Amino acid sequence: MPTAQRLRIKNIFSSLFLATVFLLSSQVARADQTITAIPPRVDLKADPGQTITADVKIRNDSAAYQIFTIAIDDFIVSDNIGTPIPITSNTGNRWSLKNWITSPTEIPVDAHGTQVVRLTFKVPLAALPGGHYAMITYQPHPEVKKGDLKQTANLIGQRVGTLLYLTVNGPVNQKAEIVEFSTENFNEQGPVVFNGIISSLSDIHISPKGSITIFGPLNNYVAEIPVEVGNIFPEVKREFSVSWNQRWGYGRYRADLNLLYGTNGDQLVASIYFWLFPIRLVIYTLIATVSILTIIIVLNKRGKKHQEELEREVAELKEELKEVEKK
Repeated sequence: MPTAQRLRIKNIFSSLFLATVFLLSSQVARADQTITAIPPRVDLKADPGQTITADVKIRNDSAAYQIFTIAIDDFIVSDNIGTPIPITSNTGNRWSLKNWITSPTEIPVDAHGTQVVRLTFKVPLAALPGGHYAMITYQPHPEVKKGDLKQTANLIGQRVGTLLYLTVNGPVNQKAEIVEFSTENFNEQGPVVFNGIISSLSDIHISPKGSITIFGPLNNYVAEIPVEVGNIFPEVKREFSVSWNQRWGYGRYRADLNLLYGTNGDQLVASIYFWLFPIRLVIYTLIATVSILTIIIVLNKRGKKHQEELEREVAELKEELKEVEKK
C-alpha cells in the first residue's frame, strides 16, 4: 500500500476516534461510570477589557460518588471534517482562549448528580477582535493533574467536555472560498453525490449554509438540495457531501452551489455540469427491441415464403387438372 494511502487511512481513523470524544452530548461510558458534559458547546461575545461569566454542567450518571479533574485547553482543527484536537502547550496562536479563563481545578459530583461549573472569562484590553477558542474537559481521575494529556486510549477515552467559543467584538475579516465542488462527470443512475471543500480565511468561525440547485437538459429547474457545511474555524478547510436522490435522468445537467456565510451574508457560488443517463439500460433496451423486430421480420418472411409455396402448389394442381380434363 502506498505511503500516502496509509497516511490517509490513519488520519481518517484518528479523526473518527477523536470525534467520538466531543460529539454532541459528549457522553462516555466505562463499566459503571458515565460522564456527560452539558452543553456540548457555548457561544459567547465580549468587548476587549470586559469580564464575563458562563455556567456549564457535568453530570455523573454512575452509581458512585466521583471527583472530576477539570482542564482548560485551547484546541485546533487540523482535518477537513471539523474534529477539535486539544493543545496542552502555550502555542500563542492568534485564536487562543485558554489563558483568559478561570475555573475550578476539581469538582465533586454525587452519584447520578449534576454539578454546575462557573467559568470566568477576563478579556484583555489588547485582545484582537474575532474568534477565540478553548475546551473545558473532565476526567474521573483525581491523580491526573490539569493539562496532563497522557496519550493512552484509556485516559483519552475518559475525557469529555464542552467547546468554548468567545467572539471579541470589533472589526473582523470575514472571507471564505470554494476550494472544490465536484461530482462524477457521468452517472448511469442516482443518487448523485456532490462533494465540496470550503476554506475559511476569516477571523471568526463561519457556518456556510445554502443549497445546490439542479437544472435539467432543457435548462429547466429540477430540484434543490439543502447544504449545511458546519462550523469552519479560521484558516481551516472543511469538507461537505450531499446527495441528490434522483434515480434516473436523461441528459446533461447543471448544479449551482449557493452558500451564505458570516454576519454580512456573504455569498459563495460555483457551478458544475454532469451527465445522468442510463446508457447500459438504453443499450439493453435497444438490443431487446432489435432482437424482437428481427424475430418478427424473420417470422414474417417465413410466413410469406410458405404462402408463396402454397400458392405455387395450388397453381400446379390446377394445371394438372386442366391436363386431365383435356384428355
